[in-house]
Order: sequence, then C-alpha cells, then structure tokens
Amino acid sequence: MFVNAYASNDLEAKAIETKFVQASLVKLSDVDSSIKVNLVNSNPENNFFKMNFYGNFNECYLQKKIIYKLKKAQTFLKQKNSNLSLLLMDCARPRSVSWQMYNKLKGTPFERYVANPTTGSMHNYGSAVDITLIDSAGIHLDMGMNPFYKNRFELFYAVAKNKLSPTLSKEQSKNRLLLKSIMEKAGFKSIKLEWWHFNGFSKKIIRREFKIIE
Repeated sequence: MFVNAYASNDLEAKAIETKFVQASLVKLSDVDSSIKVNLVNSNPENNFFKMNFYGNFNECYLQKKIIYKLKKAQTFLKQKNSNLSLLLMDCARPRSVSWQMYNKLKGTPFERYVANPTTGSMHNYGSAVDITLIDSAGIHLDMGMNPFYKNRFELFYAVAKNKLSPTLSKEQSKNRLLLKSIMEKAGFKSIKLEWWHFNGFSKKIIRREFKIIE
C-alpha cells in the first residue's frame, strides 16, 4: 500500500507521542503554554544530523517534575525581562532515536555531542532539555556557537570559527549567563560542553527515579 510523505510523518509522530504518553510524561503546553517549542529534530534543516527523526511531531514531553521546573524558569526569566521567553529545542527523546543519532555521527567531529545510548542519554529518561532564549518577535538571542538552524556550510564554518576564536563577546556571555542562571535557579544542572543542554536532576538521581523510554 502506498503511503505518502505526509501520512508517514503523521504515523511517525503518533508513534513518538504514544511512547511518551505510555511513559506517563507530561506535555509542556498543558502546564505552561507561554513557553515556546520548536523541536530541531523534526526538521532536517534545523539539526546537525540533517535528518527528521520525529515526523511532524513538535510537542515537548517531559517528566512531571521537570515540567514544573521549566515553568519556574520561565517565571524567573519573565521577572528579569518580560520580552523574553524560553524556547525548547529538544525534550524527551526515545532511545531508539538516540541510536540513530549516535550511529549517524560516530566517527565525525560531532560525535561528542551525542551520548552513547547504551547507558541512556538524560533525554531518554524524559529528564533533559535543549533550550535557548528568544525575544517577543521570535528572534534568538546570540549565544555564540550554536549547532542548530544551520546548513552544512554554516555549521562547519561555525565549528571552525569556534576552534580558532573560542572567546565569547560580552553580549554572548551575558545571554548564556542569563539562561544558565534562571535554569539553575529553577533546579536544573548545566553541563560544560553544551550551553544549551540542561538536566533536570543529577544523572544519578535521574537513573534511579526514572525509566528509559525505548
């Protein structure tokens, strides 16, 4: 039976969402619709894999405790600057998708940006987010090196430029500090390699309290 691309994307999105619902994850928009979502892994133009892993799925699902931490972070951000909002670029992610990502980047300069799925990425537990800041017009704040929303030429240029000149501008440093401060105030844990990635708890707690979403 012939299945067109739109139907295929619908089926893929349905399968992803079903996994999240069965894992008792919570949809972000049901708790705080002011937080913006644009999942980069639903659009090959927006991720460094140049693949669509989620069909037309574009909802942020996470563990309930993580969702309420995000709500706090949005509140803290609005208190500092009401013109800004959090933008979620990736939330819960099935381990089956992480395996596709890992195999795609294995042996490339970008391999370090994907955790080995054997033990599970924190995304696989519904307990991590990739996140940035945007203004009321939807324009991203300048955070410096960003592997998302770039074509291949722009991506490789950004990586090369970052290696040659890793120093951040005052604006970039200020924006990263703002994001980090409000996320950590809400209870998230940052990691050194990726300014955009935050875990809802320590890895030890996440692995103890939650199950991997396959």
